[in-house]
Amino acid sequence: MAWARTGTRIPRVPVTSWPTIPVPEGALAVGDLHLDVFESERPRRFREWCGGLGATHLLILGDLFEFWVGRHQLSLPGTVDVVEGLRELTQRGVGVGVLHGNRDYLLGDSFAQASGARVFPLGLRCVPEDGQGASGEGTLFLHGDELCSADRSYQRLRSVLRSRPMRALQGSLPLGLQLRLARSLRRTSERSTSSKPMQQVRMVPQTAADLAASSDSRTLVCGHAHRWREESAAGRRWIVLDAWGGERDAVRLCSGRWEAASSGFQASPAAVR
Repeated sequence: MAWARTGTRIPRVPVTSWPTIPVPEGALAVGDLHLDVFESERPRRFREWCGGLGATHLLILGDLFEFWVGRHQLSLPGTVDVVEGLRELTQRGVGVGVLHGNRDYLLGDSFAQASGARVFPLGLRCVPEDGQGASGEGTLFLHGDELCSADRSYQRLRSVLRSRPMRALQGSLPLGLQLRLARSLRRTSERSTSSKPMQQVRMVPQTAADLAASSDSRTLVCGHAHRWREESAAGRRWIVLDAWGGERDAVRLCSGRWEAASSGFQASPAAVR
């Protein structure tokens, strides 16, 4: 199937101006780690994974956490392991960029200051630092839920929850109430998704093509679906990563081109949500 063309009408996604950063050879991108800070094993193993990581730059394409409720979460033991793992990477000179996912869209300045990572709420565009890529060639990195553009109700809820007033309100609540709200939203989302037809909740190829073109990018890389996918059409590539721990849960920058890779993390990936 030519992913840049579909025969159905879909809602248009507003074009965003994405920040562009240079990344070095050997950079690695992963996504959908879904680290639950109340389960000590995976956060601890994430810190160990960071300690052994040989990448020159790390991009996390959203859903680093199973949920993120704000700065108060920094005090929880599982969060400490995750933050310290990233901090150790940045102290070694490894650049770290973290995108918002649909589970951790409240990540902000407090997390960035604690971990040393840069937070990119809407995604980012990367170009090879050493110029090995084609002239002007870039790669757009997104979480991936914005590609589910046929699910109008989800996209409306997404816009509301990420609006400035709602983010301020959620961040002002006591930690206990924030955690209950996060769990409630997660359960509601899972029930809603399971009750919708697949055609409605799937990623829309035309939206991927439109966003790649609007950012002047030859490649679009995302997660969210937890299942590897790679398609090409009209000179552009679209890659969807496995969830962290899957067989093809990463891409690595090699000679100016992002290629399928494994993160090396040995564990069952998070379930499709």
